[in-house]
Amino acid sequence: MAIERLLTGNLGEQVKELMATEDLLMETFKELVKDELKAYVRAKVDADEDLKSELREAVTYYFNAKARSVYAELKATRAAAKLGLRILPEDLQGEVGDALVGLFEKELGDLLEKAL
Repeated sequence: MAIERLLTGNLGEQVKELMATEDLLMETFKELVKDELKAYVRAKVDADEDLKSELREAVTYYFNAKARSVYAELKATRAAAKLGLRILPEDLQGEVGDALVGLFEKELGDLLEKAL
């Protein structure tokens, strides 16, 4: 069978298939190691209530900081949009403003659908 593959010129394909299988095995092994590490860390955290509480508090602070960062970016984007509209000629401000509102409504709608 292997000789037939060599004679038919499919050696390149066979090498590609072999490498793809090897990559899959390596990824699987990496995931198994990650799972073991997670289990080890989780056991250590679960064994120490003070550490568990401290980690929970740290995650809460981190999440709140990220949320504030996103909120600040939204405010800056809003201010930039307002500035951009004010720079435009008055006859275009309403039309462009309506287009921006429509764009943001669509984006926010998509974001809410993904979140829910």
